[in-house]
Formats: sequence, structure tokens, C-alpha cells
Amino acid sequence: MHLHYFQHDDYEDLAYIREWAQNKGFTTSCTRLDRADPKLPSHGDYDWLIILGGAVGAYEETLYPWLIEEKKFIREAIREGKLVLGICLGSQLIASSLGADVYPNSAPEIGYFPVYFNQNAKQDDLYSLLPDELTVMHWHNDTFNLPEGAVCMASSARTRNQAFRWGKNVFALQFHFELTEMSANTLIDKSGKNLQISESVQPAEVIRSKNYVTLENNRLFGQFLDKLLTI
Repeated sequence: MHLHYFQHDDYEDLAYIREWAQNKGFTTSCTRLDRADPKLPSHGDYDWLIILGGAVGAYEETLYPWLIEEKKFIREAIREGKLVLGICLGSQLIASSLGADVYPNSAPEIGYFPVYFNQNAKQDDLYSLLPDELTVMHWHNDTFNLPEGAVCMASSARTRNQAFRWGKNVFALQFHFELTEMSANTLIDKSGKNLQISESVQPAEVIRSKNYVTLENNRLFGQFLDKLLTI
């Protein structure tokens, strides 16, 4: 099995997913479209496509023309029946690729806050693995409408669509389930210096003090990924 992933900056990488993939015998490869990387694989060369987070907006195609090619590739991967998983920006890019609007949220959501899994999740063979309420790391300014045909699985106090499923092979998580304690600290170091503290944005030192949450999140994410192997 081969996992290909799109990375959009230097510090939001596979994190826990890399450890999990190695343990499961996956090989991996990466495209950095933000670096004008030409190395897009053939759709026959990979089994899973994972789209990671990043600071750009999924709608900023004029500023970042490579988003056009990335979304085209995502649409093709979905049509090919590849397993496609998006995290944070990745979830927004999937939504946009499927025709939904992506736009600035009413306010940023940054820090450790709960998400609530709904009745759809309870009835889903994958999302039902997760508890009704789960505290996770958020680091996003944007949100999205649900694509036609998608099923919303979770929400937070600030963000209506925190997770969705589209068909049998497409999964989106607005929150950062993949962060380890180390990669969470790196994200804080790189992006936490000028946070505008509010009800939905925690100070960097508060976020750092809660990084222990990633241990349980990684355990649950591992179960989630294990289940993806069976679909």
C-alpha cells in the first residue's frame, strides 16, 4: 500500500500518520505544490491520498494558482475511488473540490476545544468509533459549506462542519487529529506568536499546556485509520 500526501508548509506534516503508516507497512511520498513541485503522481501509483493543513485559503487561487491543480487532482482521485482524507486546509480543499464554498469563519478557532459527534456519526461504521465529545486541537480561520451528498459528522461551538464523509472513500476532518505533542509544539512555535486572544483563540502558553491531549487523540486516530484499511 502506498500513501501519497500533499503538504502545504514546512511544519504541518504527517506527524502521527507517518508513525502509523510505517507500522502498517505503507510506503509514502509527498508533493509540495506550494513550492511549485511538479511531482504529481499518476493515480495508479498510490492507494491513499492525504491532504494536510496550511495557512493559505482554499479560495485564494489568484494568489496561489497551484491550488487549481491541486483541486483538480483531488477531484480526479475521488473519481478514481482512491481513499481521500483531508485535515484542516485539506478538509476545505476537499469541500471546494466537490463544489462547496469555503470562506472565513465568524472568528478564528485556535486551541484545544471540544467537537461533538452527531447522530450521523453514531450510525456510521467509521465515525462511530469516536466518542460523543472529544477535545481536539483547532488551528483555522476558515470554514466551509457541506458539499452536496456529504454527511456532516461533527460540529463545535464555533464551526458547524467539523467532519464529514462523502460516499465510501472521502473523509474530512477540520480539526488536527494528526498532531503529536512534538508537532503541536512546532505548530505553536511557528504560528502562535501573534495570536489575537479571544473566546475561541487560546494563548500559546495555554495551548502548549494542553498538548498532552494529543496522546489520547493519536490513540483514537489510530483506531480510525485502522478502520479505514477495511473499507
